[in-house]
Amino acid sequence: MTASAPLTIVCDGCFSNLRRSLCTPKVDVPSCFVGLVLENCDLPFANHGHVVLADPSPILFYPISSTEVRCLVDVPGQKVPSIAKGEMATYLKTLVAPQIPSQLYEAFIAAIDKGNIKTMPNRSMPANPHPTPGALLMGDAFNMRHPLTGGGMTVALSDIVVIRNLRRPIHDLNDAATLSKYLESFYTLRKPVASTINTLAGALYKVFCASPDQARKEMREACFDYLSLGGIFSNGPVSLLSGLNPHPLNLVLHFFAVAVYGIGRLFLPFPTPKRIWLGVRLLSGASGIIFPIMNAEGFRQMFFPATVPAYYRSPPVN
Repeated sequence: MTASAPLTIVCDGCFSNLRRSLCTPKVDVPSCFVGLVLENCDLPFANHGHVVLADPSPILFYPISSTEVRCLVDVPGQKVPSIAKGEMATYLKTLVAPQIPSQLYEAFIAAIDKGNIKTMPNRSMPANPHPTPGALLMGDAFNMRHPLTGGGMTVALSDIVVIRNLRRPIHDLNDAATLSKYLESFYTLRKPVASTINTLAGALYKVFCASPDQARKEMREACFDYLSLGGIFSNGPVSLLSGLNPHPLNLVLHFFAVAVYGIGRLFLPFPTPKRIWLGVRLLSGASGIIFPIMNAEGFRQMFFPATVPAYYRSPPVN
């Protein structure tokens, strides 16, 4: 059976086999998640998600039922220890287990021994669509970011709202060429929200990963302590994470506020040449983290979407 439609919305997920004809996919796999379900244990803060800043990369814990906690262990690189050969169990028990909160330790070991270990590659892919008459890409088929912040669904729901608003004045979808030109505005209108969440996910992952570089260590500690200050210093980043206030300028301000805060800590009680040089490296490292991600997302569309011609496209007239 062959079915046809004037507009097909393609959203077949991260393993999409349709995206190649609709965009230029540049998929990066920075790490893999190793998943476990911990049973009958209490999180340090009930009903909250937890990020453990472990070595070499973060570990996530969050409740999925009244008795179960999902654990996601980030393993850098595209290859993970073999589950079948027992290498994964050894890795988790020897390297990961000593770093997790003590109240979760026994449940963590029990989950490993139970053997229901899952792995999933973490993908990142900037949106780079080819406007195609009769088709529109959405979701992970179109744009991915590191899942550390759980921002994928936030971006997807935001995209749905943009499409709904664009679709509302259209009563006839059969003029494929005109409709395609009009829907190009979707790729511009979604950028400020989507790119902010994407950039934050990629930047936080790089900051939270352990590094032998002392400047990166200082940035990691500064980020944690900055969030611990509370008030605007935690509410601002959390509103970015949740998509409640996803403005690119706020992201840049908070990210560099963390860097400046880290430099300020280095200069107390008094600056020395070594501390000044470390501060310079910290600021340079922060720039080296965030600017390449924003460049891949599209700096102009992210910060100045109104300067893109597609921003002003009008809906097709019946």
